[in-house]
Amino acid sequence: MKTILTFDIGTTAVKSCVFDGALCLLGCANNEYALVTDAPGRVELPAETYWEAVCRGAAEAMSRAGIDPRSVAAVSVTTQGETLIPVGRDGRALRRAVVWLDQRADAQAARLAERFGAERFYAETGLPELNGYTPVAKLMWIRENEPEIYEKTDKFLLLEDYILMRLTGRKVTEKALVCSTGWYRFEGDGYWTEILEAAGIGAEKLPELLECGETVGGVLPEVRARLGLSEDVRAVAGAMDQTAGAVGAGNLAPGCITETTGTALCIGASMTARPAGRAEHITTYRHIRSGLYLLMPICMTAGMFLKWFKDNFCEAESAQAEREGRSVYALIDDIVAGTKPGAGGLVALPYLTGSLQPHNDPNARGVFFGVGLDTKKPQFLRAVFESVAFMLRENVELTEEMTGAAAGRILSLGGGAKSPVWCRIKADVTGVPIAVPAQTECTSLGVAALAAVSLGRYGSPEEAARAAAGVSAEYRPDPAAKAVYDRTYGKYRALYERLAPLF
Repeated sequence: MKTILTFDIGTTAVKSCVFDGALCLLGCANNEYALVTDAPGRVELPAETYWEAVCRGAAEAMSRAGIDPRSVAAVSVTTQGETLIPVGRDGRALRRAVVWLDQRADAQAARLAERFGAERFYAETGLPELNGYTPVAKLMWIRENEPEIYEKTDKFLLLEDYILMRLTGRKVTEKALVCSTGWYRFEGDGYWTEILEAAGIGAEKLPELLECGETVGGVLPEVRARLGLSEDVRAVAGAMDQTAGAVGAGNLAPGCITETTGTALCIGASMTARPAGRAEHITTYRHIRSGLYLLMPICMTAGMFLKWFKDNFCEAESAQAEREGRSVYALIDDIVAGTKPGAGGLVALPYLTGSLQPHNDPNARGVFFGVGLDTKKPQFLRAVFESVAFMLRENVELTEEMTGAAAGRILSLGGGAKSPVWCRIKADVTGVPIAVPAQTECTSLGVAALAAVSLGRYGSPEEAARAAAGVSAEYRPDPAAKAVYDRTYGKYRALYERLAPLF
């Protein structure tokens, strides 16, 4: 049996997975690491830390899967988008990785933004803002503040590129990843030389561009020896984590929408044309192929709203859950399930750190509206759940308008998908069925599907996604609850509009 080994490299951990030929998950391992934050606005990590976590994770995942490492036919990688690593000709990292959360380059971003206004930058790149987080500004910062590093750099690699280089020796990147940098341009489907020249960056310092799912090459002998892999194993270019998750969920055509309720709420909608002439600068990524795009409304506080409420007001519930040997979130689910839709008239706005979509209002803040003498903690908890569902509905309606395709169903991913009551509320609020994929590791599954296509097992990512399709649960809207939520949703929308001037 030939298998596929994948690495999903996140902000604080690497998730390593093994899939069989039918794209069924056989085993998984998680290896965490701590970021280095030794100066204000700086977030870094030694590049070797990522590599060692990958190697440990590979060994653990293959062991848990119970496979012979020589059965691995392909290795593929998905990562966070903007983390940057300069390497020399010998492939050695010349400094610690500049993690995507790092915001040191505000001044450089401001200078670039003067030349490339917001409307043009969005039209060229699909990115809503050129700021200190944007890799093109960070690379400019390195050139200006660490000139010796800049001069010694052979290639500036993103995190996926770095791991592929450690696996194969090749310095390459792929287009679904590089579109988050600010130096990728939709027109021409490649590097944006004009902004590189404005930043004083030589295009020769960027790696060769590959397509998602393209074979990078064979794995280096020393890596094969360390992991026990066969001589035939190949490394395959993956996709950025959000895009890979869309592939794993089968989100590859208009009308399919994914929502990931984690710390934030991320909505993904596939499009065959880029949005034009819109006031809302919603992140638009290049999908796994040219001519296909991924519209990505992002809401900063979703699961974070629930965690904030739990940490500050649910000490008794946390103690009860500990006594009962269960998760406090499972206990909260039970409390919310026993509370009627509409939360007794209580309406919450979940904007604890501002609103990106649909309002683009950094000054917005969280609100509980409609508190009465009869309002108890269960209503507050229910209002938190419902507020995230209302935010989801706002953005689903926006994506439907922008894509021109009605949502047939919404695929729910992330930690929120583990909550049946939250999925039920989302279905009732949106009026759209909510489905939870049977494969929980959709991001890893996405790059496994790309690798399976590269191996010739499937003719296309769509075919691979269909083969791996399946849902563990589906929640269909309840008309009676939908009627209640339609009224409450009207209050939710009006509440923000009335309070916006006060924010």
